[in-house]
Amino acid sequence: MSFILPVKHLQQNSNWDCGITCLQMIIDYYHLDLSTFNHLLRTYECNKSTWTIDLLHLLHQSSIKAILHTITIGCSSTYDNVPYYENLIDKDRERVNKLFANEASNVKLGSVEWLEIKRHLIEYRTPCLVLVDANKTECCACKKTTFDRILDALVPTISSSYQGHYVLVIGYIENETNEFIRYVDPAKKDGFCTATKENFDLARKAFGTDEDVIFCYEKDE
Repeated sequence: MSFILPVKHLQQNSNWDCGITCLQMIIDYYHLDLSTFNHLLRTYECNKSTWTIDLLHLLHQSSIKAILHTITIGCSSTYDNVPYYENLIDKDRERVNKLFANEASNVKLGSVEWLEIKRHLIEYRTPCLVLVDANKTECCACKKTTFDRILDALVPTISSSYQGHYVLVIGYIENETNEFIRYVDPAKKDGFCTATKENFDLARKAFGTDEDVIFCYEKDE
């Protein structure tokens, strides 16, 4: 049994815009004007560093209803000495904390299990934006982690510690013994990847991700 949404793949242009590229794929899936969204991006100040709350805010600016599920509100001091965050967190803290305050009604504190993501896909037929540790996400077909692909294509000098990366979950594949997650990876040229449920849960619940998941709903009229 399988369920896969017809999302068009787009490839990211740099080492920081995976989340933005996922939003562009969502905009395309909703049949919204991509040029209007790209104009919005040009006026949005994020210091080439997007947090999940930025992505939630941009979805709302694009008239797409969405809810962020996370286990951390704001910029946690826990990450101050994490290599991935240490050059970002000070310059981003004020913006991120302000966005969390402004988007408080659209943020839910708590972990989301795969079954909830699966139910959302089936009921609303919209992709889910998920933050993963690219160093732990392994595609069954590629036999490479997302981190390896980023290394190959974009940033050959990056650390092998936590590497935040956004992907779009678009469905699942089941057989008698296993369940696989189907997702779109903006770091890859062909973009469509499959991971075991166990591996995907490991990657999306890794330290540093805050277990961030954005559920998209209908468009505002």
